[in-house]
Amino acid sequence: MRRLWGGCRGSVETFRCQREGRVEGHAFLWPCVGSLPLSPPWVQDGPWRWRGVAQWGHVCNQEWTLAEASVVCRQLGCGPAVGAPKYVPLLGETLRPRLHNVSCRGDEPSFWDCSLGAWTQTACPHEWVVVALCANGTFREIRLVKGRSPCAGLPEIRNVNGVDRLCGLHEEEATVFCGELGCGRALQAPRRAAAGSSRYMTCQGTEPTIRNCRLNNNLRGGCDFQQDAEVVCSGHVEARLEGGEHPCAGRLEVRRGLTWGTVCDADLDQATAHVVCRELRCGSAVWAPSGAHFGLGSGPVWTEAFRCAGNESLLFHCPRGPGHRCGHRRDAGLRCSGEFRLVNGSGGCEGRVELQVQGAWAPVCAAHWDLADATVLCHQLNCGSAEATPPGGHFGAGDVGIWPDAFHCTGTEPYLWHCPVSTLGNRACAPGSTAAAVCSGCPRPRPRAHPPSQGAPAPAPGRP
Repeated sequence: MRRLWGGCRGSVETFRCQREGRVEGHAFLWPCVGSLPLSPPWVQDGPWRWRGVAQWGHVCNQEWTLAEASVVCRQLGCGPAVGAPKYVPLLGETLRPRLHNVSCRGDEPSFWDCSLGAWTQTACPHEWVVVALCANGTFREIRLVKGRSPCAGLPEIRNVNGVDRLCGLHEEEATVFCGELGCGRALQAPRRAAAGSSRYMTCQGTEPTIRNCRLNNNLRGGCDFQQDAEVVCSGHVEARLEGGEHPCAGRLEVRRGLTWGTVCDADLDQATAHVVCRELRCGSAVWAPSGAHFGLGSGPVWTEAFRCAGNESLLFHCPRGPGHRCGHRRDAGLRCSGEFRLVNGSGGCEGRVELQVQGAWAPVCAAHWDLADATVLCHQLNCGSAEATPPGGHFGAGDVGIWPDAFHCTGTEPYLWHCPVSTLGNRACAPGSTAAAVCSGCPRPRPRAHPPSQGAPAPAPGRP
């Protein structure tokens, strides 16, 4: 079974003359001529052990810190210490305590210059078997994945040999994880503590790194990933659009930690609007109405504003600064372009009308789709003017659900999302009733396919 942590680690036993150490079965011999080896040791991953003439043994410490681990790593030539966890042996792995209660300052040239405590085979609790994790081991990084920012998601540890998902984290472990990532305190942990529950990883919550927490390898195979929620740290930030016709239009709401709030319309510039649309996989920003156009929000109105450059992938990455103070009557709104295309025709300028929202393509409903709507789309796609709107399903029905949005264009708008939009009540669009368009020309180079990147998004002509 592969162990989670990589590095140089183990326990201690020695005689007075010949001493040798090993890491996961690889040994090196130190002649008894000084405190340092005559040649660099060969080290691999695994529990760290020392051996005398007879047999191997473990170091047993109730308190084990980076100070002790630093001396071990330096002496083994493994770089600086990056962790000092405790280790619970695997089933069938023999525990042979030899040296108890070692104490180091951290600057000793050799482990033998530390206060070595008692040489005895007195029984050692499993949770006192110590480990030294060194920088030159297999450990690479910790991270939260599949969340909406680097400060929320499922916890993983990446090693040279692959990735391990951490399971069963409680509040204490999540607290250490968030702190090590620079994400503040933990607000949500995957699991709640239960009396008498056993954990694969156990932290006190005060450790500077997750690598100082104790592992119980006997529980490694007992992970039930279905039970685990994501870790959410206080530094988490994500955006959503609420109150619009679809997920790419609506009132801008920002989640900080676990709390959703709105943004003052004076604090939403075009660069920030573009980043929000990009995060939501909704294309570019085309309109940023003010005055709670999409309805009044609830909860706090954030007074810290985002100062995005416009090229960030997530709102989380944008710098922040003081913002305006306002009430919900000034909640910012945003409409993103989405992405449109014509498919299943003879070229890119005729076919079934499809809209991409949050990464998924779906056909647009043919109800209320007319030549004015098609004219705007053909101009938007740089395909000339609209020549026809064949009846629903002319270019195929598609194999996914139909978007029920109805556009009410005059034909002069630069983008479809500048047209008034309504959703067709509660009744689903008739099966196969997909909008279509035939444009007059083929795509030609166009100076700008999106609104200008400087200044605030301009209101659509004729729109409030």
